[in-house]
Amino acid sequence: MKKHILLVAFLIATATAQAQTIDSVTIVKKGSWGVNFANVGLSNWAGGGENSLAIGTVFNTSLTRIKGKGTWKNQVDFALGGAKVGEQDFRKTDDNIIMLSQYSKEIKSNFAWSLTGILRTQLLEGNTFANDPINVGEEIATKISSFMAPGYLSLNLGIDHKIGKNLSISFAPAAGKFTFVSDDELSAAGAYGVDPGEKFRAEFGTNLLATLSVPLMENITFTSTANFFTPYAETFGTIDVNWETLLVMKVNKWFNATFGTQLIYDADILFAQEGGNPTRELQFKHVLNFGANFALFTAN
Repeated sequence: MKKHILLVAFLIATATAQAQTIDSVTIVKKGSWGVNFANVGLSNWAGGGENSLAIGTVFNTSLTRIKGKGTWKNQVDFALGGAKVGEQDFRKTDDNIIMLSQYSKEIKSNFAWSLTGILRTQLLEGNTFANDPINVGEEIATKISSFMAPGYLSLNLGIDHKIGKNLSISFAPAAGKFTFVSDDELSAAGAYGVDPGEKFRAEFGTNLLATLSVPLMENITFTSTANFFTPYAETFGTIDVNWETLLVMKVNKWFNATFGTQLIYDADILFAQEGGNPTRELQFKHVLNFGANFALFTAN
């Protein structure tokens, strides 16, 4: 009798362990917050120059849920910075909000199907500045962007392929690019490719995303993300490009330096030209930061 009881107990324990293995869920949390600050103060300085003050903040967090062959990742990246030079008003120098949600399920080794949604926008109003022809020494600010103007939502359904430890390529033959211009003034001007007076534009096409992450040496890592989209329409073959790189150099537990670049080509974005028709141009940005970085929580 005791043997039977022990056998039943063993079978129950084995089945429970197997069920826990099958249904086990792993949660991975990562997060960091960084601040950077720069100041130049001059008094009777023969070499010339102007007083300046610059400050910025960067916030990154991600939550990944892994169950069996399925992985659901959610990520938020936020950056905001500004500077004051001389007598000018404080102006923003960096403003970026990126929210990502991706579910993927392994098909076989190094291959998975995935559904990915990415929302990109900014927090504050953006302006260009030109000299005032009437009031000498003053400038005229012209609004060119604001929160969700533009806002970009990408929805991609396709296949992910990992090549080694550092490179992954995602091909999505079913992809949507949705452009939002919530600002009435910018909408009326037909900014960012929407029809004048409209606040939304939808394009459907194919998307290719390549992601590279390489540890160059101890405490130095390099990542590169290149995204290519072309619509299934009369403009098929016209490729929108968003290529971002980030070099992270960790000094110690608290301090690091980062250098990031972003190159954009979007056929829907036109730039005004003096005395001529608007043209399409390559957009490029680089940001160099040095400051304190704090881990909000570490991986579980």
